[in-house]
Amino acid sequence: MNLLLVDPEKRLAQDVESKLSARGHHVQVSCDYESALTSAKEHAFDAVLLSAPDGSVASSRGPFDELVRHVDMSALTTIVMGAGHRVANLCEGHFIDHADTDISLDELQGRLATIELYQHKVQSMENDLANMHRLFKQLNTQFAQVDQEMRLAGRLQSAFLPQHVENVGQAHFAAMYRPATFVSGDIYDIYRVDEDHVAFYVADAVGHGMAASLLTMFIKNAVTSKNVHDQGYTIYSPGQTLGMLNSKLVEQHLPNSQFVTAGFLLLNIRTLELQFARAGHPYPFHCSADGRLTELKSGGGLLGIFDEQDFETQAVTLRQGEKIILYSDGVELGFAESKERADEYCHYRNVLDDIAHLPANELVQSFAESLDAESGSLNPRDDVTLVVLEIGNPDSGQADAGGADIDAVVFGDNVAKA
Repeated sequence: MNLLLVDPEKRLAQDVESKLSARGHHVQVSCDYESALTSAKEHAFDAVLLSAPDGSVASSRGPFDELVRHVDMSALTTIVMGAGHRVANLCEGHFIDHADTDISLDELQGRLATIELYQHKVQSMENDLANMHRLFKQLNTQFAQVDQEMRLAGRLQSAFLPQHVENVGQAHFAAMYRPATFVSGDIYDIYRVDEDHVAFYVADAVGHGMAASLLTMFIKNAVTSKNVHDQGYTIYSPGQTLGMLNSKLVEQHLPNSQFVTAGFLLLNIRTLELQFARAGHPYPFHCSADGRLTELKSGGGLLGIFDEQDFETQAVTLRQGEKIILYSDGVELGFAESKERADEYCHYRNVLDDIAHLPANELVQSFAESLDAESGSLNPRDDVTLVVLEIGNPDSGQADAGGADIDAVVFGDNVAKA
């Protein structure tokens, strides 16, 4: 072992150095604390044998204290002989041991042997700790990059959502979109099909991470509402639209049993006939003018599992003041955190019943506030999407036909807008 023997007052036996050297130790002797401190800073020692001052020489206390603090901060194993209580007041002393000044050479050798035995283990632990710190810095950098990329992906995904949907005739829309994480497995769209028709849908890819968000981009491009041909064009029914979307998803042979649910609706803005179809999605709500909710039911299985499925198209004629509420199943889970409710998984229906009489934009805002008041709202279990269609006054609707931005509330990593 490389030892630093510090004995300014020569309180140790004079033959300690020679005997330790004879037992295979390399001993460097320092006769004052200042030079010992310099040696400790410049050379690598396995241990320090430090003779404490007896207190009669006041000038030695400062250098001694400084040396003790240095060896303690350097995690250098030190045996202090004498004045142990004083050393305890100077530092934490995790690597400092104490001994009497008349310690026998055999006992000193035993302590040094113990130090040598565990020295390599301590060094190994220090090396492992240093590697862990290095790896932590690398991981922290990588996590920061992933975080930045996920935020960017979320902003790009939200850019694919409707930004400037016109109020078409009597049809007025409001929407809420809340990803559970940076990106979402939900997607919705509202668009003109032709002069007489407007279509809107909500689709939900299983999960709410990056894989699900990539699938929503495929859905966005795969939805087809009409076929343009030489004689003009043919508008597909909602059931036909979902059938073609299902075929395109099946052709992709999605891994890990990925699937999609969707609700698709087509409104004739002149006759106010609403056609609708669903594929394993929650039933849309039809809200009467006085605020009563009923489900619009139609048959249809999951998208992307089996080819050549049939998706039933149903129709209803809307009237002024009526609304359609289309949503993803994250709405149901958003109110399912409270175990005190007997109806925890359908409490969202009670919330909608209470606010169904409100205008579309106020309904969406009120629903968002109710969702925020739920326990666990800061850590949602699933993505939440809500789209509301309201049939307005014919006169005011025509006035809006020139175009107005969609009343939307977009949450998550995006700036809310209304």
